[in-house]
Amino acid sequence: MRLFVTGTDTEVGKTVTTACLAAALAGSGPVRALKPVASGVAPGEPGEDAALLALGAGHAAPPGGVTLRTPCSPARAAREEGVDVQLAAVLDWVAANTGPAGATLVEGVGGWEVPVGAGWGVPDLALALGWPVLVVGADRLGCLNHAVLTVKAVRARGLAVAGVVLTRSAGGWNVEDLRGLLPGVPVVALPALASLDRASLADAGRGLLDGLAGGAPAV
Repeated sequence: MRLFVTGTDTEVGKTVTTACLAAALAGSGPVRALKPVASGVAPGEPGEDAALLALGAGHAAPPGGVTLRTPCSPARAAREEGVDVQLAAVLDWVAANTGPAGATLVEGVGGWEVPVGAGWGVPDLALALGWPVLVVGADRLGCLNHAVLTVKAVRARGLAVAGVVLTRSAGGWNVEDLRGLLPGVPVVALPALASLDRASLADAGRGLLDGLAGGAPAV
């Protein structure tokens, strides 16, 4: 499995979703869960998101990703800090940290259209990888519009959509309506988790995998 995880916005649950999937997949073989770019993180530190992904996947957070101190878009943070973030370097880092894993999950930064470096952004990273894209959004007012627009934007780049996950959700109207608005795209609810220990992540991840298996493109 190779999967790129993006969001309809920032703070919608991409990291928890990715960690859940990684923990579930780790029961069947080696997994790598990576966050190559993060802002609002001290340079040289992995950051909370990378640490949670590593916990889910069962490996140490790899060093050397792009971390920027300023909590804004990576492109703006890089300009403020005098850093040149190159797509080729990010891709090299992902390749170097993928290893012989049976599955690799890469989490993007912010939402789909976030600029990352000079002249490139999240869509360019996803396109360079060429993997199916999982869209994550929070189950709240406005999520229908945001999810549909994001799915359309991903498809406009020629990439397959593996599904949509609505986080902090018990199911209900938004999940049902998105299934009607996005025929053929698996839409899965991820409830709020009481604990982020590895067993809880894996249990939730198994539910996500089951839901995404129905009608999802090969990943």
